[in-house]
Amino acid sequence: MASLIASDEVAGTADPIVVGVPAGPGAGAELLRRAIGIDVVRLAEAARFSGAADEQLTLVVDQTPPRVLRLVGLGEGPASAHVLRSAAMRAGAAMRDAGAVSLLALESDDPAAPAVVVEGHLLGAWRYSAVGEPDLAVALAATAGAGERVARAERVARAVNWVRELVATPPNELTPAVFAERILRFADEEAPGLVTATRWDAALLAERGFGGTLGVGSSSPGSACVVELRSVGAAGAPTTALAGKGITFDAGGTNLKQDRSEIAWMKSDMAAAASVAAAVVTAAALGAERSLHAVLPITENMPGSRAQRPGDVVRHPDGRRTEVSDTDSEGRLVLADAIAWLAASGADEIVDVGTLTDSGGLGTAFWGCWTNAPALGDALVAAGERAGDPGWRLPLHDSYATLLASPVADSVNAPLEAPDTGVMAATFLLPFAAGRAWAHIDNGSGAWLERPSAAWPEGPTGTPLRALVEYLVPAS
Repeated sequence: MASLIASDEVAGTADPIVVGVPAGPGAGAELLRRAIGIDVVRLAEAARFSGAADEQLTLVVDQTPPRVLRLVGLGEGPASAHVLRSAAMRAGAAMRDAGAVSLLALESDDPAAPAVVVEGHLLGAWRYSAVGEPDLAVALAATAGAGERVARAERVARAVNWVRELVATPPNELTPAVFAERILRFADEEAPGLVTATRWDAALLAERGFGGTLGVGSSSPGSACVVELRSVGAAGAPTTALAGKGITFDAGGTNLKQDRSEIAWMKSDMAAAASVAAAVVTAAALGAERSLHAVLPITENMPGSRAQRPGDVVRHPDGRRTEVSDTDSEGRLVLADAIAWLAASGADEIVDVGTLTDSGGLGTAFWGCWTNAPALGDALVAAGERAGDPGWRLPLHDSYATLLASPVADSVNAPLEAPDTGVMAATFLLPFAAGRAWAHIDNGSGAWLERPSAAWPEGPTGTPLRALVEYLVPAS
């Protein structure tokens, strides 16, 4: 929870004060010197605190009452949105379940700085608790007019932390049925009356031709379902359709995963569906002008006597048939169902998200994007850049389709004669868009971090939720 305070109110606070320390005099340090007589620069020098971007230090100043300062390094150069967000996240991780007054936004003239800072504090304060978001109260010393931006940042951060909570939940507790129910509840709580949320059971999936989803879930009878979200926009506005992979645990199916370090965190294979659901609900709550339509296939991918086999053929809603060459390439099977359904629904554009591969080899900081509509891909990447949730557009090539040829179906789901990569997954999915503007986002290497990266701790990140919200409802 964030509030805004005037600079002259800082002197009266009893809460810890977060102050950015750049490699030189900073606005927050100057405010403290004038308001309460604390020379932060001198204290930092005495403590050999250089202000490097990865430094933090807590000081207790002997005043009446004692003042607790949290110094956060900002490094050299201007305090960009990325620098401020990262600094706020590091401070937030140290302030969990506590109140604080943050002066970080004073280090930038950017009107968006207060929103970036509060988002960072709330993201940094999150940790899995099984009870909900952290109770962190942040007061910002910021300029007038920041309230609307800060309120949006709070909502988006709350959505990200909701996704992280779900992704971190043990898979025996977040079953497909529970996951579906949590999405329905989130829509009702965060966007009451704005989003219609429904659950399709296995019988309805069979009726609607979701053979990929039912095939993946065949080892867990009754587990497969779909959550559909709809939000009606302004009259005449376009419809953006979204799909998200929701595998609540991915053991690899019959092609059982052999890497124990990977299978240990496969509870996170539903991160895309959670991010898409939260993005749609949040965008609707923020007043999205466009209509939104999301289809989220949810199930498990387990071995067993009823499990899907390599060589099986499944049929999708558009009648296309896929030969299953690898049961551990299941995410593209469920996304194919959703994309085909959305293409037939009349959507103007389709964006699908899945933890399918390594995000195109871009590492943990970027999601990968492949598209048949360059303008759509570029707009998604630009939104991610603005939101601090970056992605990168990667190329498709017609010749790769030959690597997916099947003698008994329209295609195989993964190549047998070439490495399976993000571009191969995208090549498989492309025909299901039926010529509509389409983009595939692979968040496989960023949705769950195996080790800390920059300001993010090990575990779930919620990517690309912030990019999707910014694309669907650009911040003013």
